[in-house]
Amino acid sequence: MGALLVDTDAACSIEKGLDELVTTDASQSGLASEAELHGYELFHGKGDWAKLAMRQQINVYDRALRIIGGSGAKILFRGMDVKAQIARYVDPFPPHDITLGHLLESINEACRADNEYAVVVADEVHAQDRHRTNFRDYRRTGTPGYQSSTLPNVIDTIHFGPSAHSRLLQAIDLATFVYRRRCTVRETNPKARVALDRMWGHIEPAVRVQWVWRP
Repeated sequence: MGALLVDTDAACSIEKGLDELVTTDASQSGLASEAELHGYELFHGKGDWAKLAMRQQINVYDRALRIIGGSGAKILFRGMDVKAQIARYVDPFPPHDITLGHLLESINEACRADNEYAVVVADEVHAQDRHRTNFRDYRRTGTPGYQSSTLPNVIDTIHFGPSAHSRLLQAIDLATFVYRRRCTVRETNPKARVALDRMWGHIEPAVRVQWVWRP
């Protein structure tokens, strides 16, 4: 799970850059100008991106990550080993809940270090009411675990919205897909491995947290 921390300048830079990127390619390839930059679909040529050749898909992905990495945004990644959790606990908590709690802790710590505050906007999920309730409880009694926090630098609630209408949500999806793939997939195609390493290089300097919890 990933988070993109942006101030006004970084947010505007990403929105403008990704909009221009898609618009430029739309005029050249017949791609819809409102096409969503979704990591899985763009990398594998699915959905809107099936219209482009693989070389074009990778080129768009590469340029998008260059925009994100150069925006001034900060990127945080948190994850967990689900198999290890199942092996250790009889009745484990939902992995998404745990990882979101860990990510909120990292967001809070990054904001605290910079004397800033954050409002969280997340992609729509089916259990979003539960996540809002969990967040409210965290603010009152602290996140679960040994690094419990009442998240004083994360304010209001968690706002959920459709990623199709948010270039910022699309930006963190692109970054998180690359991070997760590098962690979990052994690339057998040398060209794919080189392309993935190059794309990671565009955002790596912006990454502040990479932490996978292994129960």
